[in-house]
Order: sequence, then structure tokens, then C-alpha cells
Amino acid sequence: MDHFKNIYSNMACEYHRMIEYEDVDGNLYDCIDKLLTADVSRVLDIGSGTGRIPLLLSDPRFTVVGLDLYWEMLKENVRQRSLSAGSWLLSQGSAEALPMSPDCFDVLTAGWVLGHTCSWHSDWQTELDIVLKEMHRVVRDQGVIIIMETLTTGSVIPSPPTAELSDYYDWLENSWAFSRQEIRTDYRFPDVKEAISNTEFFFGEQLSSMIVDNNWSRVPECTGIWSKIV
Repeated sequence: MDHFKNIYSNMACEYHRMIEYEDVDGNLYDCIDKLLTADVSRVLDIGSGTGRIPLLLSDPRFTVVGLDLYWEMLKENVRQRSLSAGSWLLSQGSAEALPMSPDCFDVLTAGWVLGHTCSWHSDWQTELDIVLKEMHRVVRDQGVIIIMETLTTGSVIPSPPTAELSDYYDWLENSWAFSRQEIRTDYRFPDVKEAISNTEFFFGEQLSSMIVDNNWSRVPECTGIWSKIV
């Protein structure tokens, strides 16, 4: 099984424990908030995972629906919803065939999910064309689509970590007219040992070596935010 598919299928609790340390400066919320207009209320979060975006958009003005393909991730999402006294809705499904009516959301978010298509499918453009058309279908006129992807964990310089992701990011901008912003979403752990134990299962030994060599309890991370008014 693919490394990330295995994590999403079997290690949802470990995954959420890791992301609880992420974005220590709150840059992600600030960036998303600036992209939203005053009349925004209905949000669809594709690849909602364990609830990162619903937890971020806990303001009562938002009605959030989280959608994910992986049952274990949704189970942890339910647990996080309960712990936070949240009220967002959840659905299991695929981004290629969204189980929603046209024009029913003001905002659509997709965090760290679409980029996997570049390694899971050789013809990723065809696959993502289907997904992007579905995303546009369910967002109302003048609504906003926000896509978040990695620009490398373990570096202060934002850069696509693979050639495939670089091509994908260019494709979002050139073929689908998305605009890019770059932010820092650093992790801050209590100490170096915790930094390694909470990241190695996901990022591997190369990042662990960097953490040791640099004595990092704060692990640098760069994130790209691609947005578009439809």
C-alpha cells in the first residue's frame, strides 16, 4: 500500500497528533480569513481528514461540511468534533464525484489532498480536471476555491518538493487561473525528541536527521495557498 494511503487508512490518531503542533503562528487562518468575503457561510472542505480546516473555521458564522474518502480519518474527525464541541457535518465520498448539488457552497477548501494525485496517477491532469470541474460545479457564482499544498517541510525556502508537484502547481496557475500565496506553517514541539516521534512516521528519516542536525524543536514548513473566485 502507498505510504500515505496506509497512514490515512490506519494511523489517523497519529496524524492528528502531528498536525496539532503545526502552524504555530496561525498564518493559515489569517490567510484563509483574508480570502473570505463578509457574506460567506457555507463551506465544503474536501479531504477533510481529521478536521484541520473545520477546527480552524469554528466561527459560528460558518456552516462547514467535511468530506473525506478514508473512514479512519473521518472517525478521528468525529472525535475531534466532539472534543471541541463542534457542529460541522461529515460525509464520506470522493472528490471526483461530489455528492452535493450545484452552486450550494460559498467556499470550497482542499488542504494537502489533490497533490497526491500526481504520484497516484500517471495521467494526473486528466484526473484532476475531473476534480476541478466538480469543485467549480458545487461553488456558487462569485464563490471562492482555496487549495493548500506543501512547499516543503524542513526548509525556510518555499519550493515544490518534487518535479511532479511543481508541474501541478504551474498547472493550477496556468490552466485553471489560480493565484498563489506562500506562508510559513511551522511545527513547534516541546523538544527535539517529540519533534522526531511525531513526524518520522509521516516524513521519514531524512527529516528526522535534519531535526537532529539542526536541534529543531520548531520545524520549519512552507505552504502554498492557491485561490480563485469562480
